[in-house]
Amino acid sequence: MKALLSVSDKKDIEKFASSLVKLGYELYATSGTSKYLSQRNVSVKPLSDITGFSSKANGRVKTLNEKVFEMILAPNNDDVFDLIVVNLYPFMKASKKGEKEMVENFDIGGVALLRAGAKNFNRVTVISSPQQYESFLNEYPLSLQERKNYAREALESVVKYDSNILSHLFEHPFQAVAQDVKKLRYGENPHQQAYVSKVETPSILDDLRVLKGTLSYNNYVDVVSASRMVRRLGDKSVVIVKHTNPCGACIFRENEGETFERALSCDPKSAYGGVLCVNSTIDAELAKKIKPHFFDLIMARSVNEEAVEILRRKKASLVEFSPFTSRKEWRILDGMALIQDVDMDEPFETLEHVTSRKASLQEMNDVKFGLELVRYVKSNAVILVKNGMLIGLGAGQVSRVDAAKIAFEKAKEFGHSVEGSVMISDGFFPFADSVEFGIKKGVKVFVEPGGSKRDRETVQACEKAGTTLIFTRRRLFKH
Repeated sequence: MKALLSVSDKKDIEKFASSLVKLGYELYATSGTSKYLSQRNVSVKPLSDITGFSSKANGRVKTLNEKVFEMILAPNNDDVFDLIVVNLYPFMKASKKGEKEMVENFDIGGVALLRAGAKNFNRVTVISSPQQYESFLNEYPLSLQERKNYAREALESVVKYDSNILSHLFEHPFQAVAQDVKKLRYGENPHQQAYVSKVETPSILDDLRVLKGTLSYNNYVDVVSASRMVRRLGDKSVVIVKHTNPCGACIFRENEGETFERALSCDPKSAYGGVLCVNSTIDAELAKKIKPHFFDLIMARSVNEEAVEILRRKKASLVEFSPFTSRKEWRILDGMALIQDVDMDEPFETLEHVTSRKASLQEMNDVKFGLELVRYVKSNAVILVKNGMLIGLGAGQVSRVDAAKIAFEKAKEFGHSVEGSVMISDGFFPFADSVEFGIKKGVKVFVEPGGSKRDRETVQACEKAGTTLIFTRRRLFKH
């Protein structure tokens, strides 16, 4: 029996190779792997004994040889490779160092070996990851189905690898592999089966640590929404999310406790059973403030041990996270993939005052805060903000004036004064009616993209009332 070893990641290869020798394998290895094993007294022959060369093209060609592939692909022969052990150049690590490093870590021979071994799974076993060494030894000798399983995993690694090259080196919106697929309890509704997986590296899942409970399909969707919000709102900000919409939000105030309480005060009724996201550490003091309230999920940058013990008695799942946003976002529906750039840049092209009254410094801070929030509210969206907190939300309406009315109703229901507040819309006001409604309620600053055929009417309504109207020239729809 012969085995071909060519590994970039040397983790556990010495122990595995020694075990293969004990099983009766004759080992052949490419130059780097052969040198590594020989220095550790593992019996191995250089692959150059078969190919007649150690490397060509400045080290880029080591295994691309007709004899090597004949020994892998031959259906039956005495002089063949029975086992291929290959892991690929670390392309993703190289992607952080620029294009030149990515090109040099663009594996060719390793991918070809994995594909050849996978194709001939009837006879050949192909090992594509150090994580498979132990299972191979435990399962040996392998059945046909076990070899087929290893072949499938090898091809998954190849598709993933090529996908990352397309995405990072060639900046193509291509992702084709679901990695580490885990079954969830159910989907959006109990009658729908659901799964969670990584389709890209890095991923928000990399640093998502579940301290308590299990996350549902809807939890994962809300985690992404909440994480994006606090990333833009800044350190120690707090948001409360319900069905991806913020029903509470506040930038950092005097302390984390006050920030949480202000966020909760926006709409404590809707916050019930929602997702609480703290862009900071939850300590014992903050945990005690959170404890009386019911959340389905509590997420924070970190949770100290004392806080974990306080929150352990609650039904809520508890997770630690690191804010992360991919460059592209995917939506796959009925066999169709829609792909777009993630909206994480400034939520405005300009902040153009189109009325005589100019916003104050505090009002401008609220304008910027509100624009960061409104982009995460389902369209049609109108929100009210004041003093760095959300005080009214109108989301998911087919009429913009209805969205505005709901925002004011919410503010009134929970005792928030809208006098002097900032009203922000994710799209232009097609008519002056929403603005006129806000003027009657005491709003001093209105913010919208502009671009309606009736913009002049809206400008005139604000000018007449002595209020401020700001055009951003950037629509922020969320469907």
